[in-house]
Amino acid sequence: MWTLARSSAAHHRRSVIGVIVAVLLASALTTALGVLIESGLRGGVPVQRFAAADVIVGAPQSQPVPDDVDVPFPERALLPQETVASIQAVPGVARAIADAPVPLVGDDGTPISGHAWESSSLTPFALTAGEPPASDDQIVLTESVDASVGDSIALAHGGVATTYTVSGIATAVGTEVDRPQAFLTQQALAALWPHAGSVALIGVIADEGTDAAALADAISDAVQGVVTYTGTARGDVETLEGATARTNLIALSGSLAGVALIIALFVVASTMSLSLGQRRRDIALLRAVGAEPRQVRGLVVREVGLIALAASVVGVLPGYGLAQLLGDQFAASGLISTDFALAFSPLPAIGAVVLMVGTSLLAGLVSARRPSRMAPIDALGDAHVETPALSRGRVITGVTLIAVGLVASLLPLVIPGEAALAGPASAALAIVIGAALLGPRIVEVTLNAAGPLLRRLPAAAAVLADANARSFTRRLATAVVPLALGMTFAIVQLFVPATVASEAAAQSAEGTTADLVVTAPAGGLAPSVTVDVASIDGVAAVTPRVRSSVLVNMGVSEFDVNIVEPAPIQGINPAIASATLDLGVTAGSLADLAGTDTIALSNSAAFGLRAGVGDTIDVVLGDGDKLTATVAATYERGLGFGDYAIDAKVLRQHTTTGLNDQLLVSTRAETDAVAAALADRGLQVTSGADLGAAGAEEAAAQSWASVVALMLILGFIALAVVNTLVMATTERIVEFAVLRRLGATLGQVTAMTFIESVMISVLAIVVGTVITLPPLAGIAFAISGQPLPTFPPVTFALLAGATLLLGILSIVIPTRSALRAQLTSSA
Repeated sequence: MWTLARSSAAHHRRSVIGVIVAVLLASALTTALGVLIESGLRGGVPVQRFAAADVIVGAPQSQPVPDDVDVPFPERALLPQETVASIQAVPGVARAIADAPVPLVGDDGTPISGHAWESSSLTPFALTAGEPPASDDQIVLTESVDASVGDSIALAHGGVATTYTVSGIATAVGTEVDRPQAFLTQQALAALWPHAGSVALIGVIADEGTDAAALADAISDAVQGVVTYTGTARGDVETLEGATARTNLIALSGSLAGVALIIALFVVASTMSLSLGQRRRDIALLRAVGAEPRQVRGLVVREVGLIALAASVVGVLPGYGLAQLLGDQFAASGLISTDFALAFSPLPAIGAVVLMVGTSLLAGLVSARRPSRMAPIDALGDAHVETPALSRGRVITGVTLIAVGLVASLLPLVIPGEAALAGPASAALAIVIGAALLGPRIVEVTLNAAGPLLRRLPAAAAVLADANARSFTRRLATAVVPLALGMTFAIVQLFVPATVASEAAAQSAEGTTADLVVTAPAGGLAPSVTVDVASIDGVAAVTPRVRSSVLVNMGVSEFDVNIVEPAPIQGINPAIASATLDLGVTAGSLADLAGTDTIALSNSAAFGLRAGVGDTIDVVLGDGDKLTATVAATYERGLGFGDYAIDAKVLRQHTTTGLNDQLLVSTRAETDAVAAALADRGLQVTSGADLGAAGAEEAAAQSWASVVALMLILGFIALAVVNTLVMATTERIVEFAVLRRLGATLGQVTAMTFIESVMISVLAIVVGTVITLPPLAGIAFAISGQPLPTFPPVTFALLAGATLLLGILSIVIPTRSALRAQLTSSA
């Protein structure tokens, strides 16, 4: 049986090559996304600043979620100052050194990380010139800063500049530190550190001969409320970007992997079915010479298993290269840091091989089931014709999936705000799979409408194309479905973010009544800058704005379901916010938003939490502190300004820098004069109309990363489409030969396939577009109240043009190759 399976594969080289290509590409794609997901769990950034520390001690930096991965805090969680002494008392600790970094900015806008000189031994840094700082006006700089010993240098913190004298130049020993560093006295740093009585991290240098892992366990046992890090894990806590990068990678790769995996399995299954469908005559002959159904199925399993196993194993090799390519592109977009190391292991490859082989075997068994069970005479009669009717189960499944997708698209009619986005976002996939199952019926209905137009054309090729399409609706559907799938996937992935971003920008523009937005050249703005700006002639009101994120459990406590998600939060001055912002308050008043126990919610967040004005909610602030607050107001412009708002004085205490992000300024005089006065103070000034929506920068980074991953998946779909269409076309050599014998010219046959390719491509464009309209309309209605999604015409034209060109070339070129075959091809 194995010999027969190998002979069968060798005899059907064209269709086998098509199957190999499909399985290989799907295996590579699955492996690449598997590597990215694993990297989100095990990857990380290398340690730099704490390279000499055997153990790093920090506060818990993530929120545990039952039955799910922990969610990292977006701000630095702090430790009490007295924790340093507690750690120092643990046996085996030589030195416990606190670190409390502050962001500094040079005259040229270069970000510099400021630390106390004592913490320099955690890297370590060594002086190459000069001496340590001896007074509060002295500073040691690393070699990457353009300064020499004795120079005066102005460094700003929060927009307030201080002049220091350079007392020394230092360099890292035995490691590399990317960012410029500055070292001050402990007293000078304490004056800038906004969280008195707390430290960010504690580096531990162990006694000689002490095992780092054992010491970390001893510290965890002796000191409550701390988390210890050793080895490569130290890079995870040294900067917040490490943990955030892993979370972003898991979220993006996970969301894309689900869709990509379904697409890959669908492509493999359909290609395998097409290949076996082209061999119905061989199966019929086997049945005619006495082969039992189980023997036929055994032959199919062996042949499919051999092909799928070999192709999937080969495919995992380029999969690892694709993962590295995607990682580089994600780093370039800012989604992960440039030094984030991906985790490479055999697990993604093993998973890809198992999935591809399993899917291929299942598709092979399903495709061989009917012809292997038919009587030999019936099987021979059925070998050259298609069965027009669809099975009842297939029709019911297809109709059900389409109905489910349509119902999910209508969820925004009954569920307001962003909470309703999940339904329409997944509806397109359900509809497109349902349409694929009903593909031959959809093609038949379309041909009934378009057939009369084709038959009225004087050219014989149009009549031939119409007759061929009607006789082989399954074959036509096999070509239409992958093209429509690619069109649908591209529209959803590109137009949904565009719709959300457009509405967010509109809400931000409508709600910003300030004339000017003031920021620092880099970093934030100290509270004292607010007072200084307010004193400028012509300034009517100044609202400090602090931006961060909170963690909110949007699950259902009654059923013990936990869904913890980060959400944007802003801090404002409630007393004067109405002079610069209009959040669209629908209940309560922002004036009541004062103190540590009040909060304002967007209408969407209020619906998700089932809370209103006067109710109490629980959230986790960015640094891990829990906040129980009473809802003082609800507002409608949550997409533009964030779902949550509290007093800026409260939120600043729970951010890493302790600074304001922006100042919103309303003027009562000439705006240009006020802007000039602000610029003279070294501040950056833009128009209030340019204020970005909440989370716009993060969304832009994720959007570009999504586009990169989308191009990879669309590339896979395009190659799969070409592969499928080439397989279907090259197997028509006998059909083309019969047409030539009956008198059809070479030009007529070529024109016939050209018309068929145009029909296939246009139908795919129409079907792919129509499928996306209900979900897109639902998403637009959920966020704006109007079922009008953002539909960029240029982008749509490019997608449609690419689909049309791909469909035509994938059929016409193989047709010309097939027509070169001898006219006497065996029938």
